[in-house]
Amino acid sequence: MQIYKNLIRNSYYHESEITQENWVEVIAPTAAERLKMNRQLGISSHFIAEALDPNTRPMIEKSAGITYIIIHVPTVNREIEKNSDGIRYRTVPFGIVLTGSHLVTICGVETPQLRENFIRNCQGLGAERLIQNTLDLLHHTAQRYLKLMHTMEHEIAEAEEELSRSYRNSELYTLLYLNDGLLDMTISLKQMLHLMRKINHEHHLELIADGQELFDDTIIELEQAYSVAEINQLNANNVMDAYGNIIQNNVSHVVKLLTAMTIVLSIPTLIASIYGMNVPLPYQDEPEAFMLLIAIMVVLSGVVAGIFFKKRFF
Repeated sequence: MQIYKNLIRNSYYHESEITQENWVEVIAPTAAERLKMNRQLGISSHFIAEALDPNTRPMIEKSAGITYIIIHVPTVNREIEKNSDGIRYRTVPFGIVLTGSHLVTICGVETPQLRENFIRNCQGLGAERLIQNTLDLLHHTAQRYLKLMHTMEHEIAEAEEELSRSYRNSELYTLLYLNDGLLDMTISLKQMLHLMRKINHEHHLELIADGQELFDDTIIELEQAYSVAEINQLNANNVMDAYGNIIQNNVSHVVKLLTAMTIVLSIPTLIASIYGMNVPLPYQDEPEAFMLLIAIMVVLSGVVAGIFFKKRFF
């Protein structure tokens, strides 16, 4: 738990205890920290659990004078170095609580980009800044979504280029995991847009003129990120389907080629096997019999190979 005081554009200091007009940043809270938030700030224990549940949907509600908001923020798993090793891009619930003069944020994982952007742009804490700071967090989240969408678009293009040169499994796994990440982002963005429209229609936040403009910009950026995510997901699916068909066609061609070669090579084997039997055979005592058999083998093999060539087995 980090407690910020007098936060104005990168200028702030930490406090050891909650006082007045604080930003309380809580990451994966312990049982003691949960109890502290409940007793000192009046935050519902149920909401804290919801904010830490990875399956929680974005929501907003008011209870006992406290506004509870849960959004989804995009994250990058730094432990996975390559996209072919696993799903690097995920979204996680991020709780925002407006209580008295305090801004409280709760998340199960570190969100360094969101923290840095907020600290860099925050113009103060306190009751009069709660709504504006909430809008700033929403706007930074929308910008983060949009940035990651373009990053993933570039990585999909790189995977396509690698696939055009080789058919290694790593590139296919890259597309598969990127597609899974895009699916997660698309669902979260859709839910975020629903939350933003709910806030706007039901007036959960009292927006002034500047706040309304920032709110509208946030919706626009979320819609842009959602459109890019949908396009990238469709593109990744199409690429995987196309390369799956290409690989299947190549396998079919190889099987046809091997089948044709097996049949052609079996003709000399068949003739040689017949004349290798220990029984009397026609022309076996003729001096030209061996050369005649070789000629027959070559002619028959050539005829069969020609038929397969016309059928495009080769």
